[in-house]
Amino acid sequence: MKNKRLLLLICLLLVAFWAGAQDRSYESCLVKTDSRWGAKCDRCHAYTADLKRDYSGTFQVDLKNTCVEIIEVKVAMEEKDGNWRTFPVKALAQGESMTVFACRGTGKYVYWVRRANDSEIILPSDRDIVTLYKDR
Repeated sequence: MKNKRLLLLICLLLVAFWAGAQDRSYESCLVKTDSRWGAKCDRCHAYTADLKRDYSGTFQVDLKNTCVEIIEVKVAMEEKDGNWRTFPVKALAQGESMTVFACRGTGKYVYWVRRANDSEIILPSDRDIVTLYKDR
């Protein structure tokens, strides 16, 4: 009799744990592992007066998925002119990283995260981001 009660208790705890996991927020899965000012960035095309490449304003951030689940990430970084550089949605498996950059960065960035293929959470479009964060 005690074994049946114990087994029932374990089953109920597992069900409760599983149900709670369904409401999990995946933002905590994405962790900043590094950031750099002035690092070389081949996609940035700023030049000094003597026509040498100028990376002094570049800001780069490395983001990593620390969870077991595959997540989808949308990132935007602010440029000094007030515009937001947006990046396509990227899927990251456990341990995978992505690097994002701003050529003339302010150091501000925002991101949105959801579990892969979660159709209930809508990630913002580039247009949504530019409109929402304009003049911030």
